[in-house]
Amino acid sequence: MYKWIGFFCILAGCAGWGNTRAALEKERVGHLRILFHILGQMRGEISYGKHTLPEVCLLLSELNDGCYKKCFSRIYEQTREENGGDFAKVWETELTSCLEGLPLREDERETVIGLPKTLSFREEGGQSDRIGQAEAFLEGRYRQAEETYENRSKMIRSVSILTGLLLAIVLL
Repeated sequence: MYKWIGFFCILAGCAGWGNTRAALEKERVGHLRILFHILGQMRGEISYGKHTLPEVCLLLSELNDGCYKKCFSRIYEQTREENGGDFAKVWETELTSCLEGLPLREDERETVIGLPKTLSFREEGGQSDRIGQAEAFLEGRYRQAEETYENRSKMIRSVSILTGLLLAIVLL
């Protein structure tokens, strides 16, 4: 009887781990979609609205939810004054703390965090083009993650259940 209880506990634990990993994949797809849309909004506000980067952060804090709203609000507050902090440093600090716990890959994080370092253009056309490049990169990652999510989550769940069965058989 105890062997069967152990068998089901091992199986349930491995299945739970697989469901958690699949949920992280889904969360990654959601955050990539949000970041893709944020960069699109930034590009539009710079090229058509002729806004500065701190003003764009204020607009983004009004349009977005959750951690992104707070992050962009803090960036705007710290850089709105004339003697405010360096925009690139404030952006890097705030977005690093915002993105650190999210299930994003390192190059996806670096694309967003390092964005102001590459925006050294004075005219809005150059800034808009650079943001467009980062947006295209995240769009590719978002589309790829979205297309492979179903198969990947099924594979993760299957492997976790099979691992649970193997562990249960070996240990019991």
